[in-house]
Amino acid sequence: MQSDMNIMKNESITTEISQLVLNVARLRSPKGGCPWFKQQTFQTLRRYLLEEVYEVLGPLDTESPDAMQEELDDLLFQVVVLSHMASERGWFSLAEVLHRLNTKVIHRNPHVFGDLQFNTVEEVQNIWLERKSLEKLGRGKTAESPLDGLSTSTPALALAQAYIARCGLSDTGWTFPYPSLIFDFETRLVSHPDGLETSFGRMLFMLVELAVRHQLDAEAALQKINARFRKQVSGRFNSSAEEG
Repeated sequence: MQSDMNIMKNESITTEISQLVLNVARLRSPKGGCPWFKQQTFQTLRRYLLEEVYEVLGPLDTESPDAMQEELDDLLFQVVVLSHMASERGWFSLAEVLHRLNTKVIHRNPHVFGDLQFNTVEEVQNIWLERKSLEKLGRGKTAESPLDGLSTSTPALALAQAYIARCGLSDTGWTFPYPSLIFDFETRLVSHPDGLETSFGRMLFMLVELAVRHQLDAEAALQKINARFRKQVSGRFNSSAEEG
């Protein structure tokens, strides 16, 4: 019975995706399509894609099923529209996007879809990065630094966190200008009665207030440091690759 229900769900997914593809094609149709949709480009849709991504975050925090479903369908719509616009140029179709995604999922998770076994999350992350690099090399691209593939259009704070999560700091040669200040911050952070997350949030908020007082753009300031960090990591990676 459960197997029959799963088959019905799969058939329903196929039907709904096919209908969505047809709906988008009709919206973009030169004859009878929507005037607004027909004039959209990849550049004009950037803002809407970004808006939809951020609108998904709210329901994730509140764990509101109805709101989450609504925002996810809006985000999926953007993916289908962009894929259709690419197909109009003869680049690729939504089916090709889905096929590549399925291939990636299987290739990057050999501990689930293959015979490899891992004991830690760190091992899983390392094989994911390794296999991602192999995919790039298989398409004739040069080896990447650990930070490649992360969009510099990402908000500065999220990008900085992604950079550090990808490669850490110990092997990058990166140094803090005020190590004693960082130590003091961390000491206060772990002992604060409000808890780690709230205490850290307060510190970040006060740093933004400091930027405002000195008429600095906090976002731009961190993006500048992100660019320096990316350049330094890429330089060290390229040097290591050449030596190898």
